Amino acid sequence: METAIRSYSVKSFLTSVKNKLSEAPPVWVHGVITQFTEKGNMVYMSIADFREGDVKPEATIALSCYAGRFAEIRAKAELSPTPFTIKEQLKVCFQIKADVYIPFGKLQGTILDIDPVYTMGELALTKAAILKRLALEGLLDKNKNLELAEVPLRVGLITGEKTAAYKDFTTRLAASPFNFTVTAAYARMQGNETESSVIAALESLVARGDLDVICIVRGGGSKTDLNYFDSEALCRAVANCGIPVFTGIGHEIDKSLLDEVAYLSCITPTDCAKRLVERVTNSWNRLVQTMQGIADGARALLDEEGHTLTLCGSRLQQGVLSRIYSEKERHTRIRTSLQKDLAHLVKNESIRLDRNEEGLRQGSRKILDLEKSRFELMEVRVKGADPQTIIARGYTLTTGSDGKFIHSASELKSGDVMRTRFRDGSVESVVR
Repeated sequence: METAIRSYSVKSFLTSVKNKLSEAPPVWVHGVITQFTEKGNMVYMSIADFREGDVKPEATIALSCYAGRFAEIRAKAELSPTPFTIKEQLKVCFQIKADVYIPFGKLQGTILDIDPVYTMGELALTKAAILKRLALEGLLDKNKNLELAEVPLRVGLITGEKTAAYKDFTTRLAASPFNFTVTAAYARMQGNETESSVIAALESLVARGDLDVICIVRGGGSKTDLNYFDSEALCRAVANCGIPVFTGIGHEIDKSLLDEVAYLSCITPTDCAKRLVERVTNSWNRLVQTMQGIADGARALLDEEGHTLTLCGSRLQQGVLSRIYSEKERHTRIRTSLQKDLAHLVKNESIRLDRNEEGLRQGSRKILDLEKSRFELMEVRVKGADPQTIIARGYTLTTGSDGKFIHSASELKSGDVMRTRFRDGSVESVVR
């Protein structure tokens, strides 16, 4: 005969585990506070273990404490030789009592005491070391020193696919009056793949070569989840990115190392989109103001030039009328003067013509007599120069065989023939 298998309800099983744990003594557990919340009369927190040089937790446990008891623990920390405040990213050592939360079957612990020796958070030390290395290499301001486009409408977006962060970011841009173009590259935004997938998404967006800005956004979550954005490799990738990078990771109180190296750190994904809208709005307003200034200046200049033209037209009209009146007066004076001068000129010319007429009558006879005397004198001179007249006086004329007059003996040589004319004839002779 088979024996029936005995089974327990989930509640019975967990209640049994809870009872067993209640028998265990309290233990001291150390870790880094990754989440801290005070709610009503309770304080909730989580502590985790981290490997050296890594920001990803190896193990996490949830803790709780009554507010009254925690006030005593807090006073113990603040009154210790090295006072400190219990807060996130602080390395602590709590005395806890193990417990099970039956509705969720969740292992948790109740805080009973604190060891003040642990005062510095292991995670804070790791982050401080990473931050120091980035600062020494000049990477904290490298991305900040890039020039952001005045109108960054071409936006690269790195976030989880179909997440609230994606919706909040894109909804805020879509509600603006500007035509943003969003190119999304999806990545894992929590867990061990966060670093590699965000870097791959960043590289793919940079390779496009047509973006004005890249935004990395993620919604709120536990500090443990957000610690993945303290990755040194991820910080270096953003710092060395040739495009300005905006971050909007978590909530207002969250701050990661990635925020330190980004061009602009925003408190939420919505705030990240809001900053882009503000940038474009400011650019648009400056453009509108510039256009308005140009329009106002043009109108003022047109008004001024119109007034100047009106004055010039009035002055020109007055000048033209004055010039016309002046010219009319001048023409009147000229006409009067011409009339007087013409009458005087006609009178003078009439007198001159009469005088010339008389001179011509009297002078023509004198001119004829004078010319007749000159002619007779010229006739006497011509007759006196006639060879016949000269010969008749007893002179001779000698010519060569060619008929030309011979003026000097040097013109002759032996054998030349000469003709000599006398008053009553001529003879030929040969030179010997």
